Amino acid sequence: MQDLQASVQTVVNLEGKLKDEKLINALKNVLKTAKIGVTEETGKALHRLDESKPSIDTVKELIQGIPDAMSCTNGSYLLPIQLAVLASVKYVPILAKEGTRHNVGGRGMRGGLLVEFPELVGDISNTLQLISHAGYPSDPIPFDTDFLDVIKELRKDNLFLKKDIKEHKLLYCSIHPNAKLRFEYLADWDPDCLMTCTYDDDMSLSHALFLHKTGYYATGIEKFTIFLQNSLKHYPQYLGFLFQEDSEWKTAYERAVDMFGIDETFKVIQELIPTDTSLPILHRVMKYSPRCFNDFSTRYPSALYLRDENARSFIQAQLAEGKKSFASDAYFFLRLSDDEIAEVDPVTKQYPFLTAATGQWGGNLSTTYFLLSKNSSLLERYREEATQQAMEEQEAEMRKRERDGDDDDEEKEEEE
Repeated sequence: MQDLQASVQTVVNLEGKLKDEKLINALKNVLKTAKIGVTEETGKALHRLDESKPSIDTVKELIQGIPDAMSCTNGSYLLPIQLAVLASVKYVPILAKEGTRHNVGGRGMRGGLLVEFPELVGDISNTLQLISHAGYPSDPIPFDTDFLDVIKELRKDNLFLKKDIKEHKLLYCSIHPNAKLRFEYLADWDPDCLMTCTYDDDMSLSHALFLHKTGYYATGIEKFTIFLQNSLKHYPQYLGFLFQEDSEWKTAYERAVDMFGIDETFKVIQELIPTDTSLPILHRVMKYSPRCFNDFSTRYPSALYLRDENARSFIQAQLAEGKKSFASDAYFFLRLSDDEIAEVDPVTKQYPFLTAATGQWGGNLSTTYFLLSKNSSLLERYREEATQQAMEEQEAEMRKRERDGDDDDEEKEEEE
């Protein structure tokens, strides 16, 4: 190579003196062929990184000297960065960083991260998705850690963006045990995607996890566990989207029961939500999916006595929903204790009879009448309290006017 360099330099130095166009043109063709050969062979070397195992600095120096080598494909039409994901993932960040500078895969393709694979099974199509998805079932944790480190490094270099999680459905790609660390990391980075991300534009992630199209080493129950664990972490108020419905109005919980059976489903749920939970789980079930109430009430009976984040009891929460009436569910009202009938709602500050009278469904006279018939003194108590409140508000208004008048007098005196 040194001899070749010396020979080429000699011809370059003599170009103006030789005046031999044939020689110059012939040498240009020789050099062009040589450059193509050097690029191709260097590209092959980049496809063998898992064998040669050079240092990151060595790879960086090599591709900076021969950047076109990063665009060379192998017999399977894979770029070096794509093969690195499959065989030697630690080289992906340097290949992506340098590849971005030289538009490997095309402008805007982030050095090949967004380039599609020629052939991949299931829904995994581009390099970024494979980084979120790939794993080895025989020893998943070290590989999961390595891939997670790559994601973090790409993020640091702005080659892995928050918007990618949703745009490329990366939570769906990573929802299996061999990518558990990556799923948790992505969910922590953008927890909104647990609720808003969709599969095929209309199916929520809570339902898409039951599909088998990714076809990768995991059973549905494992995916369900991973999703529920992370969703409960970020959205306990929605019970991890157990009651999110699909286009057929079936909840994720019901899909899980259909697929795994009720015992296996609750084995997972109760591992993540213990029976002595302080989470008002029955409040949530009754609000979002009352048809599933019996399944949960038999397994979480003590939750019936919990209060929700608004300090409402289970009975108060149901009354506040405004869907209960004496005509439609007389037994609900007949079993109310005297204390429950007389307890003021902590949010609206109203007695149950007032809640029934002014409910979101326009009020219900039969329900109001029944509640008052159980404790007619509540009406008089309410009148007294309302009168007292009105007097206090009136007195407060008068004091405010007096203060405002004193302030006006002081301002006049200062002006004079």
